[in-house]
Amino acid sequence: MITLLVSVLVCLGDPKANLEATAAAYDLAVSKADVAALDTILAPEVVFTTASGRVMDKKAVLAMLGSPDTRYESVTSDQVVRTVSGDTAIETGRARVKGMRRGQPVNEIQRYTDVWILRKGRWLLLAEHTSLLP
Repeated sequence: MITLLVSVLVCLGDPKANLEATAAAYDLAVSKADVAALDTILAPEVVFTTASGRVMDKKAVLAMLGSPDTRYESVTSDQVVRTVSGDTAIETGRARVKGMRRGQPVNEIQRYTDVWILRKGRWLLLAEHTSLLP
């Protein structure tokens, strides 16, 4: 379902609407542990910097999110600001994350900055940096 949504996005002519829909599909794919959808949303060279300071590449992110040790029941973003400049976009916002990580319950609020790039008419996540809010 999420993979289909991402495929349909290519048909949208408005880059900002396309980005908004792709970002929503990304949040949904994370909460559903849909590794196939995430594989289509993440750029091959994506870099994640977690709130704990861990730096991860695409392979590590997909392995973590596909692992039974990490299960998010919901990931929702708000306070989102997106700035598009040509084939690059910067997104900042707040994410509420609930679920389990390494057997421990997770209920946290994060600030994040995402960098998106437009390739062949599709937005791909190039980098993400998160920090925990108290």
